[in-house]
Amino acid sequence: MKAGIQFILDRANATDAVALAIQADWEWSEATVTQMQAATKALADQADVSDGKETALTLAIAQKNAAFNNYHLNTVMLLGMTKTHFRNDPAATATLKNLHARGQNEQDILDEGATFAKAWEELDATYVPDKGWTLAAFKAAGADCVTKAGQVVTADVAWSSESAKTDEMAASLDDTNIAWYADATKKYGPETEHGKTIRQKVPTTSKAVQPPDVPTVLEAQALGGGKVHIDFGPVASGYIQVWHQAPGETGYKVVADKLTDKFYEAGGFAPGAHSFAFKGINSGGASDLSGPTVIQVT
Repeated sequence: MKAGIQFILDRANATDAVALAIQADWEWSEATVTQMQAATKALADQADVSDGKETALTLAIAQKNAAFNNYHLNTVMLLGMTKTHFRNDPAATATLKNLHARGQNEQDILDEGATFAKAWEELDATYVPDKGWTLAAFKAAGADCVTKAGQVVTADVAWSSESAKTDEMAASLDDTNIAWYADATKKYGPETEHGKTIRQKVPTTSKAVQPPDVPTVLEAQALGGGKVHIDFGPVASGYIQVWHQAPGETGYKVVADKLTDKFYEAGGFAPGAHSFAFKGINSGGASDLSGPTVIQVT
């Protein structure tokens, strides 16, 4: 959640509580306490929707990045194997010699894969350079990259739409809270009990909160029996979100959403190389996703 949205919600909750406490003596003419509480809840619910769309976007980006990375690595491997296989065929060697897989961006990776697939089809569409890697499977991997890139666009549009709605609702609620505070402090001076309560309980400014740094992994180990244990450096504020990618999977999934301990320990993982990544999250936002921490689970 954006720091500004969180502050508006914090102020709204405080305003609602104070307005309810002094309701017997004074109720604002522009809105009842019930109406103010409903508006606060509506924004909180909408912020949750927006946060959910942002999480979906983050996951879509991670899955897309994994798909492109795997496609690029497999293009490098399969192209190299194909060049070796046809090394004694002059015509095939001539076709393959100028092909390479050095792409540094997504479009280059797709183009290089498509060029290789076309050459593969022309040389021998039935050739299988490595187990499971038929021409159809390779083309499907490229198509999956395109699909996942499209899913990122869709997720980004969905998040942008909900985020804009959240911002609009937050601006409206903030205007209401500011107006209530202005009238309430005119109604009750600083020397009155209600005036003191209003000024002490309702925040009017917020110190900017910066998103946390990327969590630091101090130690990561397999404990045996499908269990892992990961120790983190001290978290200044907020919590840690743990992402996991199992062997054979193409993207990360959140396995611990609000970890406040200085370690993560869990079981039930199948044997193999499991990749974990982490985000630090506080009221100021989220850190970047960390680089992968790979644990060989036994």
